[in-house]
Amino acid sequence: MSGLSVCVLGDSVVERWGPGCPSLLASLRRQYTQVDFEVFNHGLAQARVGNALHRVAHEFHDAHGLHPSVASRDPHIVVLESMAYAHRGDGPEGMAEYRDLLRRIAEEVRATTRAHLLFCLALPPHRERFLETDFWHRNTSRATRQRFADDVRLYLDEARRIAQDEMWPLADVPAEVEKAIAAGLGPRRLTDQSDSLHPSAPGYEVMATVITRAIDFHRMVDAA
Repeated sequence: MSGLSVCVLGDSVVERWGPGCPSLLASLRRQYTQVDFEVFNHGLAQARVGNALHRVAHEFHDAHGLHPSVASRDPHIVVLESMAYAHRGDGPEGMAEYRDLLRRIAEEVRATTRAHLLFCLALPPHRERFLETDFWHRNTSRATRQRFADDVRLYLDEARRIAQDEMWPLADVPAEVEKAIAAGLGPRRLTDQSDSLHPSAPGYEVMATVITRAIDFHRMVDAA
């Protein structure tokens, strides 16, 4: 098979993965040795779901320069990350809007590209140490930071329900993390210790593995 392109759309969880999402590209190449993959990072710090909807059809700027829209790349696969972290402050009142906007992204991707859509739940927060080393949360109490972590999990759980209701192919990273921790993996290894928020290199490896497994399970490469 010749070239196959993947766009990963999300917030800073995706942006911090780096240009081309290197560990995802490596994972896909290991799984499909005969396919020439290209991965495009469409993550943007502090981006909410409504902003991601905009970026499906519009170009955007970040620290790495100007990025074309997802639609202009016309990828074979779009990985839509849940952006639960960006919505953690919305509370239960914001869930209807969150759900509606995610549906609209799926519709826009289908209407403007040839892509197969894969929905991805982000790496879950480590509740005991969430935001512990983040500069903007210095001197914030542990109880408050744990409440913030619970808010993220609230939206991750809602994102899973949305995927199930819409019957979207799902890369369930939190479920994989729970298995890994139960098997003895220390949860701090999965989080960047500079902010206790974003995934570490091993955390991104977990995300890459789960996404690759979901792409393979749903035969998205064969169907591209």
